[in-house]
Amino acid sequence: MVNIYLLRHGETLFNLKEKVQGWNDSPLTEKGIYQARCAGYGMRDTVFSKVYAGDVLRQIDTAKIFISENRNPLEIIPDPHFREMCYGKYEGGTYREMLGPLFELNGAEYGGYEGLYHFYNDIEIARLLEERDETGVFEGVERVWKRFSEGIEMICNSDEGNVLVSTSSFAIAAVIYKLFPAFKQPSLVANAAITVITYDEGFKLSDYNNTSYREAGEKHFGL
Repeated sequence: MVNIYLLRHGETLFNLKEKVQGWNDSPLTEKGIYQARCAGYGMRDTVFSKVYAGDVLRQIDTAKIFISENRNPLEIIPDPHFREMCYGKYEGGTYREMLGPLFELNGAEYGGYEGLYHFYNDIEIARLLEERDETGVFEGVERVWKRFSEGIEMICNSDEGNVLVSTSSFAIAAVIYKLFPAFKQPSLVANAAITVITYDEGFKLSDYNNTSYREAGEKHFGL
């Protein structure tokens, strides 16, 4: 049996500035560093057999900070399978530039990601954006799933016990959608939240968007 702990990275500079990251990168903010540390402390007694991360610094740094609080710290294994979705022409631009036209489709004022959830879920948002990327570079749900599933298969075939994967929000959304299509995802997972996929002759969603580990660390270290 394998428990795959999907950890979303901590808050980044682009998160704070409402800019699109995807395959681009930006550093963790002080808050993001703190979030990763707190989540790691909250899971300090969980023994991991491997620790993977997408191959950009925000994912790698989150994993390093998280696992440094663990009673059994491990080396981080960067792996491009666990990257965030590529946003094509939107990479490096603002949320408003990317999402504004989707609000216009509904005759609504711009309201960021949270406001857009009144009209669409994450998968619908990704597909609408992919349709509007004339460059063809936008990765989309199916391509994200193809490469991420190869990483999951690698873990299930080679690892046992608890495996940590430090990754990003839309990648997690795509994986949950493809593995558990009946599960309704209310929003993107939070920074430094934990989602758990268990594999034992089939996949089970054991936990989703759990911030209690981070909150335990926040209580311990103080805000």
